[in-house]
Amino acid sequence: MFIKPDQPLQVGAWQYLPEQDKLVKYSAENIICETAELDNLCQKVLNYFILHAGKLVTKDELLLNVWGIQDVTDGRVTRVIRVLRVALGDDTREPNYIETIPKRGYRFIAPVTAVSAVLIESHDGPTTEVVPVKSKHWINYLVSAAVMVVLGIAGLIWWLNTSKSPTAEVSTPMHRYRHITSLDGLEFYHNASADERYLVYSYANPQQDKSTILMLEDLQQRKRITLTDPAYNSFGASFNADASKVAYQRLYPDGRCEIRMIQLDQTNLQLLSDNLLVNCAENSVSARLSWSPDGRYLVYPEMDNQQRQLVLQLLAIDSQNPEQLTAPSASSFGDYAARFSRQGDKLVFLRDASGSAQIWLLDLTSRATQFLVAIKDIYPGNVDWNLQDTAIIYPSGNNTISRVDIQSLQSSIIAFTDDYASELQVTNSGKVLVSAGDFSRINIIKTNNPLHETVAEKHVAFSSNRNETYIAASPIENGPTAVVSRRSGMPQLWFFYPDGRQSQKTFFTESKRFRSIEFSPDGSQLLLQLNNEIWLLDAEQKLQHVVGGASDIISMPSWSKNAENIYYAQSKQGRWQIISYNLANKQLDSVIATERELYLQSAKANYTFWRDSGNKQFYIQQQGGLAELIKLDIPETQITLTFSLSEKGIYYAYLHGGMEYQLRYYDFSQQKSIVVIEKMQLGRFSLSANEEDIYYLEYEFGDIDIAEFTPSIGSL
Repeated sequence: MFIKPDQPLQVGAWQYLPEQDKLVKYSAENIICETAELDNLCQKVLNYFILHAGKLVTKDELLLNVWGIQDVTDGRVTRVIRVLRVALGDDTREPNYIETIPKRGYRFIAPVTAVSAVLIESHDGPTTEVVPVKSKHWINYLVSAAVMVVLGIAGLIWWLNTSKSPTAEVSTPMHRYRHITSLDGLEFYHNASADERYLVYSYANPQQDKSTILMLEDLQQRKRITLTDPAYNSFGASFNADASKVAYQRLYPDGRCEIRMIQLDQTNLQLLSDNLLVNCAENSVSARLSWSPDGRYLVYPEMDNQQRQLVLQLLAIDSQNPEQLTAPSASSFGDYAARFSRQGDKLVFLRDASGSAQIWLLDLTSRATQFLVAIKDIYPGNVDWNLQDTAIIYPSGNNTISRVDIQSLQSSIIAFTDDYASELQVTNSGKVLVSAGDFSRINIIKTNNPLHETVAEKHVAFSSNRNETYIAASPIENGPTAVVSRRSGMPQLWFFYPDGRQSQKTFFTESKRFRSIEFSPDGSQLLLQLNNEIWLLDAEQKLQHVVGGASDIISMPSWSKNAENIYYAQSKQGRWQIISYNLANKQLDSVIATERELYLQSAKANYTFWRDSGNKQFYIQQQGGLAELIKLDIPETQITLTFSLSEKGIYYAYLHGGMEYQLRYYDFSQQKSIVVIEKMQLGRFSLSANEEDIYYLEYEFGDIDIAEFTPSIGSL
């Protein structure tokens, strides 16, 4: 079983902190000035090296003891080693940390010594400082620590047996996932059969990043077959009760959508047939399907092109007649995942609320719906019922799994985990199966604007093996670039300066979901949307809450031209309206517009730009003039909306081909759009003050595996 060091260690130029499971460096003032940028898997591999410093470690040994499975390609190990070297500042030609032993493995060659905690006095009272101590070898300290742990456990058992207190607090347990699949690329939208022998899931191969196929595994025999063809995309597969059939969604490149059913030969693990059940609406997005326990019904989401929303459909297998189950509010993108209860009389489903997620219930007898809980920190892909149908189990944060009780509506964390889970399934035996990992590794790319320069120059602006998820270039020359990065652990706001300096501006102790960042027109302040709240980093770089809360639905905050007001869209009774907030008075001025879900003022010219929430069309209005319709033709399925308003036109992200984005520029004089960047993998970008440089996000294929853990007895 994988373990980590349990005391502070000096590792070359770094110090290992066991409480945070991180490597850090201290400044002369004894302040952490640098953190090794490692995700969970890389940290595990590094910990294994530290615990086996000086010894030859083979790839097979790493696969067995860190991954926990040997069905992993050598390429994955090589990539992790490369990431470790970058994070540690190591050089393969003259290594100081990881030495490659050709055809044999690796050796961790950096000195590893123990450090002890010394109590020192400060003005605020006693504090603990980690200082180096001399050690013949750090393993002696680990042995001593192990002895102390045993003695401590013995004392704890004695105390528990003799204590009369009935209210001793039990901490939420930490669980490490056991990986079931370990292919290179993404394994997601998983579903295990009722007997837990078979597993079906969507798989995206990094060598074929435009297609997703279905895979079927016999977990007993350790056999795996491919069910579908890469000529189209296959999503959301679900078994019927006896695992003889699999229903799934097929999406074609031209926008067509089908719900299909596969007949299986389980004995020989073969596909017998693949037949169409029903056509779903064109331009539907990838969906999760759920099969009723009696096998008579399927539920799936599809795009309602009239209302421009995702709605849940109930399909009777015999008649093949779908029935619409839900009608989300006009301010919502819709309902995108559902799962039958174990009794089959209810559905739990997820509803988008302007970029955040909510969990709802639907009673199939009365068709009544009930709101359960809003999920603040992540946007999960799927949730499930507990074994008694009394609670919903769901991913609630980057490393947490929670439950919400249906009757009391009380939520609680049931497990901390060692990786991010985007979706989950609770099996009949009480295990929790998750899609664990990250869809991508994201870097910020800087390129010159082809509208200003004829020769393209593209390079990575800020590189990290932690995701950089947002970027905002300063609107003034030589100003800092604002970046949301996980380089210090959880997402935080950083400023990157032209002279190479980097400065962390937020220090959240709990995970916050950033949804937008935007500089004021003079570059002195920064507007942040965190979950459904708007925050301001002011000119003194103090962070303050402006408006919003957990129960609000707000979107797209922006600045007024003079930076005296903040505008944002808010949903009231399912209708969008634009609110103006005065920063000087710290109060809401007024509702300045209704039936609009986006409202921007240009800082470089005298016009306003908005989107109508009813017809989804875009308009501009010059100062003193009438509103004019402009044809941007952004697909209705595009969720990420990013715009940059210049003097003579508008830059915007355009969802192209259903999976990639283009950066386009709408020219006012020509009244047409021009493609500026042919391919962007994500829809976020920012322009420099003079519009000569463009920053955008580019990802490398991430890695997601199907994994499992067993919650503590009674937690489900």
